[in-house]
Amino acid sequence: MPRSLYLVVVASLLGCSGVQEKPEPTPLKRIDAVVELDEVESISLGGGDQTGLAPAVQGEVVAAASASGEVYLLNSKLDEVWDVDLGRTILGGTALNSTNVYVLTSDAVLVALARGDGTKVFETVLPGGATVPPVATDSLVFVKTQIGRILAVDAQTGATVWVEEAKESGVGIRGGSPMTLEGDILFVLWGSGRIVAYQADSGRIIWERQVAVSRGRSPLTRIVDSKGAPSVRNNYVVTATRNGQVSLLDARNGQLIWNLDSDAYPGALLAFNLVIVVGTDGVISAYSAQSGESRWSNAALKHRELSAPVVIDDFVAVVDLEGELHVLAPATGAIVGRVDIGGGKGKVAPVVTDFGVLVQLLDGRLSLVEMIR
Repeated sequence: MPRSLYLVVVASLLGCSGVQEKPEPTPLKRIDAVVELDEVESISLGGGDQTGLAPAVQGEVVAAASASGEVYLLNSKLDEVWDVDLGRTILGGTALNSTNVYVLTSDAVLVALARGDGTKVFETVLPGGATVPPVATDSLVFVKTQIGRILAVDAQTGATVWVEEAKESGVGIRGGSPMTLEGDILFVLWGSGRIVAYQADSGRIIWERQVAVSRGRSPLTRIVDSKGAPSVRNNYVVTATRNGQVSLLDARNGQLIWNLDSDAYPGALLAFNLVIVVGTDGVISAYSAQSGESRWSNAALKHRELSAPVVIDDFVAVVDLEGELHVLAPATGAIVGRVDIGGGKGKVAPVVTDFGVLVQLLDGRLSLVEMIR
């Protein structure tokens, strides 16, 4: 289906009187707090729609950006080291290595700024726009485009090292799920529901597997995209998609271990010997990593538009549409801690560091949260 026709169909479906109204978020209830969460610092990065933007961290250095074009280098207390206004919209970012900060602009350009003082190192024109953060090592920067291409560029010069085109099929929002680099393997989940493991230095495909299949009759119900990155741990990888499946695979060869039908656009997390799934409706569920059997389910945050889940210390955490950071016990799923960061929605997963948890909200607010036992 041509993209223009697809957009018309989607718009007409959204606008028709038969579309169900958006459910009201479940009101928050009092919890028995086991851990105390404290917002110790907060800064405003600037205006614009911050969808997809998250900070990058290396050691005690933080790189962050706003949609309005500001790029920042910060220390572990969120004190500003430098900031640069690119004068153009930033859609994907940031990435950070020992020498540079990288962001992706709305006009499909990868921009590298020197970590020392923010001066421009290079600009590389991409074959298509990108909405998820690049992934950087000291030698390569990986970019996933919305037109189904992934490329690696030299981290110091911006020269293209390799390009691969995905075998996209079906309906999806290409480029929606962030990438995961584990060792020398780059795991990429495409909007068609296909996961590919690439050799990072060469782009060679090690294995690929279809992990979600469109089954709906309309364009909306056939979308199988995800905003959660593939979660990799102990030679396993888990994926989750909208209108699709949760799948646990052998990360070495792509062999399917188990899967189950699920509508889980925010994504899934492999941790604590569990696969923890955040449903599109906000219900959080846990399954045995060995068997896929259900362990628990928590609907206390239903319809609260949750982020992808992350591990914070011995707990699981998500951010919701009101800027509330919730911490759950992995054994039971009970909410055992909460802090109100406030501001805009928190659809991007928190970033866990050695000095606290960074949360970037859609209104451009970046907060540092500490956990107190």
